[in-house]
Amino acid sequence: MSEQVGVAVLGLGTIGGEVARTIVADDRLRLVAALARRLESANRAGIDPSLFGVDGAAIVDNPDVQVVVEVLGGEQPAADLMIRALANGKHVVTANKEAVSKNLPAILAAARDGDAAFLCEASVGGGIPLFVSLKQIMETNRIERIRGIVNGTTNYILWKMETEGTAYADALAQAQELGYAEPDPTADVEGFDSSYKLAILASLISGRHVRPEEIDRTGISTVTAEDIEEAKLKGGTVRLIASAERAGDNLLLRVAPTFVSGDDLFSLVSANYNAVEIVGDNVGPVMLHGQGAGPKPTASAILSDVFEAIRSGSAATPKVML
Repeated sequence: MSEQVGVAVLGLGTIGGEVARTIVADDRLRLVAALARRLESANRAGIDPSLFGVDGAAIVDNPDVQVVVEVLGGEQPAADLMIRALANGKHVVTANKEAVSKNLPAILAAARDGDAAFLCEASVGGGIPLFVSLKQIMETNRIERIRGIVNGTTNYILWKMETEGTAYADALAQAQELGYAEPDPTADVEGFDSSYKLAILASLISGRHVRPEEIDRTGISTVTAEDIEEAKLKGGTVRLIASAERAGDNLLLRVAPTFVSGDDLFSLVSANYNAVEIVGDNVGPVMLHGQGAGPKPTASAILSDVFEAIRSGSAATPKVML
């Protein structure tokens, strides 16, 4: 890479701020612009105020921008900005599971039209190298099942209920104090976040757009201390499991609190960690475990995608037939 590559960051929250700081510190990249609602976000992230802007379209249209990192969260305007950037031939890297899961066909069509790379490793597993592993396994395997703990907030709550006997409401409050859960925790505790992530994984292994609403979804808000104790008596625990399993030509898709036996590795996943099991018809089960969220692990995955996009161009986009 002989010249610095121009990057724009859309969103300067906890993740976006960390990504922007990492870009500034890397002599291979140049932060061209950063989108946020308020200048205070740029100041908090330690970003040069002259790079701050509130017009997303103007930022993605900037001719000095070659790669767009989208970490706004939510479906809109994130999806429209990603599609606009890709159609204009700019690579896009995102951690936005909602926008991706709901708009994947349009996003991939724009990537094809613009001959640009679209990468979203951080949208499902945070810092876990999930898509890289999945791509390698899919080269020589038919994926029979994907099963995982893909939401750190719910895992933390259930883990606290299991290990310390903490009541659900108190465990949720602790998760919010630690920054694992949002002030409005609905997306996490009612399973929406996990269903977005499962929809992306299911789309990759099935070759069609699996929509979040196709998934049978149950959250953890109704899990009681009695449920946890009953699981313990059976020699296991309860975890929020997202699963996609082949049944003939169909996929059985489910997000729900699930009994996990003590000899299942998922029973050992603690605190806010994530774990995903991929089962191939040749390789059998492969387990990935690590930090599924947090600014530094997520920024690490995003920057890896940025460099893969720069290195491989449009060939870096996951090859799914949608």
